[in-house]
Amino acid sequence: MKICLINNLYAPWERGGAEKIVARAAKGLEQAGHDVFVIATAPEETKSENVYFLKSIFYNLSSYPLWQRLLWHIGDFFNPSHLRKIKEILKNEKPGLVITHNLKGVSLALPRLLKKMSIRHFHTLHDIQLLHPSGLMYWKKESLINSFPAKAYQFFSRRLFASPEVVISPSHWLLSEHLTRGFFSQSKKIVLPNFFHDSREVSRLPKNYDKFVFLFVGQLEKHKGVDFLLDCFLSLLEKNPDARAELRVVGEGSLLKELKIIATGHPEIKMIGHLPSEEIRDLMLEADCLVVPSLCYENSPTVIYEAAAAELPVLASNLGGISELIEATGGWLFEPGSGSEFLVKMEHLVSFPQELEMARKKEKQFSPADYLSELENLAERKNKG
Repeated sequence: MKICLINNLYAPWERGGAEKIVARAAKGLEQAGHDVFVIATAPEETKSENVYFLKSIFYNLSSYPLWQRLLWHIGDFFNPSHLRKIKEILKNEKPGLVITHNLKGVSLALPRLLKKMSIRHFHTLHDIQLLHPSGLMYWKKESLINSFPAKAYQFFSRRLFASPEVVISPSHWLLSEHLTRGFFSQSKKIVLPNFFHDSREVSRLPKNYDKFVFLFVGQLEKHKGVDFLLDCFLSLLEKNPDARAELRVVGEGSLLKELKIIATGHPEIKMIGHLPSEEIRDLMLEADCLVVPSLCYENSPTVIYEAAAAELPVLASNLGGISELIEATGGWLFEPGSGSEFLVKMEHLVSFPQELEMARKKEKQFSPADYLSELENLAERKNKG
């Protein structure tokens, strides 16, 4: 079958977990014998092998003034230029199935085009961008997605999106947020966790825990809680000067300069910056615990799947779909933004590292074969019907 995957970003313009999932799905479907091509956006319009890039400012949107961003969001509901180009691509390629992911920056009216062209359409949720243009719901600011402007936005996105044949959500939490607001009434809806594929064997060496290594991997932004993490880690060192703990921070973002200043004079904090996936995997094999201190509601963070594949336990905020993943993979939750609870749990792990081994016994792989098999089964059921 010829399958088209559509997401707002794709390598080398990737920025978050959704892009990784789309790339892995494309690879897996190709390996299963399907003919796959991708449509995404980029700062310049190009075509690279099986990827069509449509020109868009989406990748650099945050650098534009607020008034320009507001106008862009209004235009993005329809984006006739993108729809016209996508229609031409689909006519030439003739896919039997289109699987969409994040469509902010592509066009929220794309599902209507697919329906008009009688092309089968599956949609995969990654965040709340159909409920709020930011795609984010912040802790203690949950009312924003129920405000009048947000409800107006949801009214238009709900009408444009209508009901794809199948809607896939990696978490029960994210699906519920959409269903309670009237989305996807006629769609088949399934919860299908994402997957992580790495052919390398896990090779963790026995440790004597002479140094306990916490690891953070993600965007260096306020909503990821990374500045909160540094404050708590410094409190840990202050209370326990002999703790022999280390924090390694991987990623880049607007807080990088500020965090480097905070880390100055504290050799226990390693500001590593951006790394390719292979090197992040190596760091996960060396670390003792991944920390996910998010202050926004996460759907199903890719970094937790990556940690599970490396048999690395996780200490994370109890927000959104994170608890579903922690229950499946092993780890601990804490009240978001609670420095006291977070500090207690970090102290406990440093003092009793043997509990890490117990947590690892709960971890399991999220198989790409199972995920892709379910996609294929959904496609075949319709064909046989």
